[in-house]
Amino acid sequence: MSRHLTHRFWLCFFVGWGGLALALVTKSVEPAALGAPFLGALAFSLADGWWPEARAEQPTVSSPRVVEGDSLDFGIDVVADRPTWTELEVQFPASLVPLSSTRLVTVVTDRQRFTITVKANRWGAAGPEWAVVTTRDRLGVSERVARYPLHLPVRVHPPAERLNSLIPLYRERPVTGEHRARSKGPGSELAEVRPYRFGDPVRMVHHRLTARRGTPMVIERHPDRSSDVVLMVDSAQDLGVDLNTTLRWTVTAAMALGERHLRAQDRVGLIDVGRGVRWLPARLGRKHLHTVIDALLSTEVLPRRQAELGYIPPSKLPPSATVVAISPLLSEVTLSALVDLRSRGHEILVIKPTIPEPEPTVGLLARRIFRVGNELNERWLQERGAVVIPWSTGDSLEHIMRRVIRNLGRSRQTV
Repeated sequence: MSRHLTHRFWLCFFVGWGGLALALVTKSVEPAALGAPFLGALAFSLADGWWPEARAEQPTVSSPRVVEGDSLDFGIDVVADRPTWTELEVQFPASLVPLSSTRLVTVVTDRQRFTITVKANRWGAAGPEWAVVTTRDRLGVSERVARYPLHLPVRVHPPAERLNSLIPLYRERPVTGEHRARSKGPGSELAEVRPYRFGDPVRMVHHRLTARRGTPMVIERHPDRSSDVVLMVDSAQDLGVDLNTTLRWTVTAAMALGERHLRAQDRVGLIDVGRGVRWLPARLGRKHLHTVIDALLSTEVLPRRQAELGYIPPSKLPPSATVVAISPLLSEVTLSALVDLRSRGHEILVIKPTIPEPEPTVGLLARRIFRVGNELNERWLQERGAVVIPWSTGDSLEHIMRRVIRNLGRSRQTV
């Protein structure tokens, strides 16, 4: 908070006292008559009270979670003890674009509510940052400026993709889920039809098949199991402009995969590999889904000096977890982390978003070197047993998941 005198005060001060001094020097009344109204204005303003106070209270947003392109209303109360000329200005980050004026000037009496409509222009965790309240007396001689921090986080989600497919299991957990197990037991997926054997439970006998074939027949099914899935997000670099960036598509895919697998009773963990490593342990439940989404929305490219993040101990990852990385495969940190996880025995699946075209100023030789280096990184991972699936961001993620299922099935048959 700061208090100061405006230019009107200094104008009245110099003109008023200057006219009085000039009248004493010239011994005439005209200069004193000229400066008297200015001195009277200062006296009136001083008697009325300088530096009136107005406070900003109860900031609210219409919705704490929105999708890119949605609009939301920000509201705040301005409270004054007496009628006061008040100027309110609210500062928003670049991801929230105001649709109405962020600067409002009016006379506040008692309590008045102000509302500003903003549009969520980019995914991430953002919100209004500061509210600056400036008050002046009636003549604008004195001014009081107060800054109020606004702690109103707004989670802006990218457009969500609805998935029906699941990543196939690498190793099963003996917990009910939506994955079909390789073993046989009680479940919903048909495994085989065979004759009755000694020791089979009587409830497994299928009466219609038995009556049709004249001998006891048994139907076996695959039990439904759950799995451990660890999502790896590459935040080392963000290529592209506006909304067509590699980091945005990475977060979009990770959110869709995390939501679908948590709905299938899978335990989901998160690894954010950027200038360091940030991780969330694999857990279940709706509460953990919100934790994962909040962590994804706060993903950003950190400068090297801020990356004080640790290494993932081997004991923190479930031994049966399938690691799903969404990465353009440009960072050495990400490649090293994937190879390290593969050496621990984890199955590695990489969904590789399309890298946006570089600017026209980039030469053809530089583009070719960049493309060849990226292809070498992809082959290097494939030689170590990782499955890499290219993803054109114009394609549906559901279509990519079906390709993932086919490729994982082929890779497991060859092992």
